[in-house]
Amino acid sequence: MEFRQLEYFLGVASELHFSRAADKLFIAQPALSRQIQQLEENLGVMLFERDKRNVKLTTAGEYLRDEAKQVLSQLENISKRTQQIHKGEDGEIRIGHPGSAIYSVIPPILTSLRKYFPEIKAKLSEVLEDNLFEDLKNYQVDVGFIREPFVDKNVATKVLFEESFALILPENHWISEENFTSLAQVKYEPFVLPPRYTGSVYYDLIVRMCEREGFSPNIAHESNYGATILRLVEHNLGVSLMPISYKYSSAMRLKFIELKDVPERTHLSIAWRKDDKNPVLQNFLKVALDTTFHEEN
Repeated sequence: MEFRQLEYFLGVASELHFSRAADKLFIAQPALSRQIQQLEENLGVMLFERDKRNVKLTTAGEYLRDEAKQVLSQLENISKRTQQIHKGEDGEIRIGHPGSAIYSVIPPILTSLRKYFPEIKAKLSEVLEDNLFEDLKNYQVDVGFIREPFVDKNVATKVLFEESFALILPENHWISEENFTSLAQVKYEPFVLPPRYTGSVYYDLIVRMCEREGFSPNIAHESNYGATILRLVEHNLGVSLMPISYKYSSAMRLKFIELKDVPERTHLSIAWRKDDKNPVLQNFLKVALDTTFHEEN
């Protein structure tokens, strides 16, 4: 049984008239009749009852008509999806990211991705920045979002988003936006911060903001995860300095005082393997690099 024979069969089954079916199929009627006859011989069944005036499907013909419609429809879908996968319009993108990215760049990127490539599915994993580059190099993720600058001949990066830091306080803290003047007001407070790694630019920015005001932060607790830091601050275990986008993370009992007047700002970059030719990745990068971001996201 050949694909084309099924198409010819469905054409006749639809019209129940060989001449009209031949016209619609752009084939000579004798050739169409031979194709149907050959199909019947191959199957060993009669598909049509026909005389000089009428053409009628047999019971076997009715069954083949119904099944053939489903088969051809499925083949059409397979063909379409194969082309989409080839073009990177269908597939999966694995994203590694810090917690803060979910409150800034990721939602608008995924919104644009759904608009232009609705068949691409995103698989997100919150990972530590030190692990993210290993995951990239080991093909555990396809793309990552990072705050630390990174130089590697095999990894490409591009800054997507820049935002202010914020002083984060428990809701009942005496400092407010109205009476806040500088970070010197929290010089004697315990701090909840991420641990410092060798060469950590992000951590050094935080320390620099404090040192400009004449003190080093008194670190009471450390965590790699933003949500954990926020929860500890909420429970009066310290204050913190984090990207302002965390303000939109939850309904915790916290105050966020944006540090608009300090020169330090934090950046989010996108990182990917330079040699990765996955068409899904290329489409994702195009969407990400074309997306406009706002701090209120």
